[in-house]
Amino acid sequence: MPVATMQDEVEDIFLGRQPIVDRAQQLHGFELLFRNSRANHAAVSDDRAATSTVIVHTLSEFGIDSVLGGFSGFINCDASFLMSDAIALLPPEKVVLELLESTVSDAEIQRRCLQLKSLGFRLALDDFQGATDYNRGLLPMMDIIKVDINGLSAAQLDLLSRDVRTLNAIRLAEKVETAEQFRHCFELGYHLFQGYHFSRPEMVSGRRLSPSHMALLRLLTMLQQDADIRQIEDVFKHNPALAVNLLRLANSAAMGQRQPLRSVANAIVVLGRRQLQRWLLLLMLATADQGQAARPALLHMAATRGKLMELLMLQDHPTHADSAFVAGIVSVMDALLGQPMQQVVDALGLADDMRAALLQRSGPIGRTLGLVEALEGDDDRAVLAYLDEDERRAAKKLNHSQGLALAWANQVLQAA
Repeated sequence: MPVATMQDEVEDIFLGRQPIVDRAQQLHGFELLFRNSRANHAAVSDDRAATSTVIVHTLSEFGIDSVLGGFSGFINCDASFLMSDAIALLPPEKVVLELLESTVSDAEIQRRCLQLKSLGFRLALDDFQGATDYNRGLLPMMDIIKVDINGLSAAQLDLLSRDVRTLNAIRLAEKVETAEQFRHCFELGYHLFQGYHFSRPEMVSGRRLSPSHMALLRLLTMLQQDADIRQIEDVFKHNPALAVNLLRLANSAAMGQRQPLRSVANAIVVLGRRQLQRWLLLLMLATADQGQAARPALLHMAATRGKLMELLMLQDHPTHADSAFVAGIVSVMDALLGQPMQQVVDALGLADDMRAALLQRSGPIGRTLGLVEALEGDDDRAVLAYLDEDERRAAKKLNHSQGLALAWANQVLQAA
């Protein structure tokens, strides 16, 4: 079966992030919020799709460390998402699963909550304004109760807070909009606070490349058929945007990554087939039916650079060929993602020699990247210097490699 081709596209992506503070008004964490435009609000019609989008942005596009900065992230979960395998992508030590007020406390949900707690997840109940038949069974399992003070009189808040104190949970007052409300909640003994009085949601923005659904479906099929890792890697190589997001995800704290990444195959091994399948399914849901704007020139450059660097490295340093391919693709991702190269490199967790290549153009990979850039810029002096370094190098062989790389890029980036 021929490898699926694609036309990668780029679109602006957004994420809302509202601070949560402690009693000293020091930052405790962030609630991560779905956003689909520069307008700092969003009408959510599908809770699961919104949560999936937040997770994809956080783990594989912005990078969890750049979004949370070492603090906890509160992520909304409806009943459907709570029961899904996609939660396994999240690092328990970094996130709090925030159950929506619409979650019904039936036996299945209660068993799932206990299972998630056994895996190290913390649970919070959102928009709490009193015990009901829907939420009563969940209360003993909650680590955090988020009390919605909006619309409550002082007397109603006093009564509700007295009931919440009987629960063995951290008490968080949300929708705190004035200094007076903060003082009142503080006096009632609340531990954490959230609302416009402290900060409106911040916007985190960037760009993300949306892989074609054909490529995603092909990868899912290959995983189900237990295809060889090199076959899976080849599909990623034909989809530069997807390959970069894979590297970023494999480096996420969720994956327990400890060794620097050197290749796409390395990232697949680190992630594991089951986790990879979950991520691909989540990505399909998060990118469904969203408008996108094409950036063919940069994508063509990414594919061409990656392949040319791989071919050149096979001649001089064969063991670095896979790393050179990755570096070639990543070298244009600052422009594609709208992020500084330092931030891109940090999010991917690349090995030191690849970091040096991308940030300083040093080492064998960096010098090869410099050569490719010289070829693109018609810098004859730099090209001649490269050829003069080694008598085995010849202009004819270099031109041939360029032709192969361009042909390869044209083939894999044509419309599916």
